[in-house]
Amino acid sequence: MIERFLVVAVALALSLPSAYAQERDVKFVLDFISLGRHAPWYVALGKGYFKEEGLNVTIMPSKGTADAIRTVVTGGAEFGFIDIPSLVAAGGSGSTIKIVAANYQKPPYCVFSIDNGANIDSAKKLAGFELGSSSASFMPKIWQAIMEMNGVDSKTMKIVNIDAPARVPMLASRKVQSIDLFMMSEPSIKRAIPDGKPVCLFAGDLGLEIYANSIGVHEDFLKKDPEAVKKFVRAALRGWKYTFDHPDEAAQIELQYVKALDPQIIIEEIDILRRVAITPDVQKNGYGSMTLERMKNTVDFINKNIDVPGDKLTVEQIYAPGYLPEKPITP
Repeated sequence: MIERFLVVAVALALSLPSAYAQERDVKFVLDFISLGRHAPWYVALGKGYFKEEGLNVTIMPSKGTADAIRTVVTGGAEFGFIDIPSLVAAGGSGSTIKIVAANYQKPPYCVFSIDNGANIDSAKKLAGFELGSSSASFMPKIWQAIMEMNGVDSKTMKIVNIDAPARVPMLASRKVQSIDLFMMSEPSIKRAIPDGKPVCLFAGDLGLEIYANSIGVHEDFLKKDPEAVKKFVRAALRGWKYTFDHPDEAAQIELQYVKALDPQIIIEEIDILRRVAITPDVQKNGYGSMTLERMKNTVDFINKNIDVPGDKLTVEQIYAPGYLPEKPITP
């Protein structure tokens, strides 16, 4: 009787998914504090997709892109939501991070103005415009490069040094013509400017063909457990698909983890997120898909237009193909 019980127990144990046998603890650091745009990661967590892959994932906020890169480089997290342009701009100090899936297929950069003010809604209107940004940021240089790509003299741009928290108030009070922020900031800007309509001049519509925020992993972890990386990517991309398919539910899931957020703003940010995450290439090849050509364009664009400290990174140093799901997760 005991022998029969042991046989059944062993058979049952062997039939259980590996996720139930042992979970691996891993950390994932965001590119900023948790916002509506980060709903896909919380959906993957809340729906149990990471658990199904045998991963116990902790999502960590950060102080910004540079902080996220530093956290992964120093081993504070195995994975990070890494902005590739920022990684390349960091130079050799970021060489230990490998990019395995691209979530932002288009750069989410916007020049925001007001439609009863500067109303910058075309590349031509960038001539002589006043941009509220940061002198410590490389974003003004990116916009100068975009201007030149569109036949506008970049030397006419005037940079007003404004800390990020003060940019929207400065725009709302018409103390500056425009500001640069991610396009997902539009719902919050809209609520801050009741007497005008925010206008987003989207870099992705102006010929800037580069990747932005992506899944990055420390090379040591990648070498040590490549299967865990594949599992993380697969679970995460399932979260992205479910978020776009069920935005209302996605907002409620994120609220379970980040209670201070406004559910309506989460939904609005998810809708805007579609513009940077879903492209014809993604519809064909699945979420997270990447090409060597576009990765090279991204790296070359930053190395050409940004003052990179020390050694410049190459696409071969940071791009690690082969970790996307064998069966693409498509919209």
